[in-house]
Amino acid sequence: MYDYVTIERRYGSGGQEIASELAKRLNYRLYDRGVVVETCKRMGLTYDAVSGMDEQTPIKSFFRAPGKEHLTLEQQIYQTESDIIREAAQKPGAIFVGRCASNILKDKKCLKVFITASDDFRMERALNVEKLEASKAEDIMKKFDARREKFFTTNSGAKWGSSDYFDLILNSGTIGIAGCVAALENLIKA
Repeated sequence: MYDYVTIERRYGSGGQEIASELAKRLNYRLYDRGVVVETCKRMGLTYDAVSGMDEQTPIKSFFRAPGKEHLTLEQQIYQTESDIIREAAQKPGAIFVGRCASNILKDKKCLKVFITASDDFRMERALNVEKLEASKAEDIMKKFDARREKFFTTNSGAKWGSSDYFDLILNSGTIGIAGCVAALENLIKA
């Protein structure tokens, strides 16, 4: 049994929904947007400020002085989120969505999962589940995927969605949200 599950996902693939249902079935704690809320509390920032910079890749500076105060705000947010994830992982039984948790927890017994789906499936979910306007959905999908990919690659040194890094890649458009949950549940309980 895995102590931790990390889920990276393409926009609209249902990764958060899969994580939520899986957490209920396994009686695991779920860390997704709650990490952002806790980051807000610790840093004294608004939710909009943190969520706007969450999973963003900051411009790297050539010179770094020691101490958190010399980091960009994006770097401070990532560091705070990393601290929250490590603290949460002091007790087994947790699922983490995004935020490069698979790299943060690389020394733990962790199942690294990537959720993908076809553009058509993701577009349908963007329109029907996320309630995006049809005229904006494709651009939003591309923007989020590019942002997540750059953030992941920068912080992990690995390729986003690569079978060389992830233990399991699931296509929610092919096997369905419920199929992904069932497959993960069976694997984790094995």
